[in-house]
Amino acid sequence: MHATQNPVAEQVTTPARTLRDAALYLSRHGWTQGAYYDATSGSFTPPACVVGAIGMVCYGGPVDAPAQMFDAPEFIDFDAAMTLLETHLRTIYPCDMGVYGFNDTPGRTCDEVIAALNGAADAWDRTNGGAA
Repeated sequence: MHATQNPVAEQVTTPARTLRDAALYLSRHGWTQGAYYDATSGSFTPPACVVGAIGMVCYGGPVDAPAQMFDAPEFIDFDAAMTLLETHLRTIYPCDMGVYGFNDTPGRTCDEVIAALNGAADAWDRTNGGAA
């Protein structure tokens, strides 16, 4: 390494980072309800539901059942992000609708889903002393 080169810092994955990346995914590629991904899009980066977006971030592409990838090393990050979002949603909504119910509620908007993802990430930062 030359004296003018800076080493690349390793990106630390936190549940907050995963949720922010999922929010970015939805803002770039679109959001859907009732399925993990919009199978009619014909794209490797299809519109996704909130769970599908977290799956895209963790697994790097669409998978049939993101919450069932127990043997994948990325499942740890997926599960941590889902748990954080679930906990955050319980603080916002009086009933326990869960992440899937939240996404699929009639009248829900993409902006609300993105706000929930970012809100959960912000809550993690407050509890854990800021972004990693």
